[in-house]
Amino acid sequence: MTKIVTSLFHTEQHAIAAADRLEQAGIPRAAIDIWSTPHNLAPLLEDDGVSRSDAYAYVEGVVRGGSVVIVKCDDAKVGQIVSILDQEGVLDLDEQRAVWRAEGWEGDQATAQPSEASHGRVRIQPPVQK
Repeated sequence: MTKIVTSLFHTEQHAIAAADRLEQAGIPRAAIDIWSTPHNLAPLLEDDGVSRSDAYAYVEGVVRGGSVVIVKCDDAKVGQIVSILDQEGVLDLDEQRAVWRAEGWEGDQATAQPSEASHGRVRIQPPVQK
């Protein structure tokens, strides 16, 4: 089954370095997407099965200068991808969300609970069937 792995990086340069490492490990470049602008990011993530709360947190991370890496892969590759992303300095979305809330960010209050489909700092979910 195909999975969607999403992660937040501090800068676009960090996201590009992570994507390069994924490619070196045999993940096809066509399966890796980097988002450094927030336009249409939340709906795209929600269409891929990311919770509304996480989608808006990713958008906030991008607004604050970060980049989101989205990888589509088979179940068998998830562990390898998560390991590479962790080594490349992926940010903990829940920690970032807590910091932003302490600074006054309200996020999407309609769905304040984070996704349960997380693996440490990385979110993993099956894509939504269309």
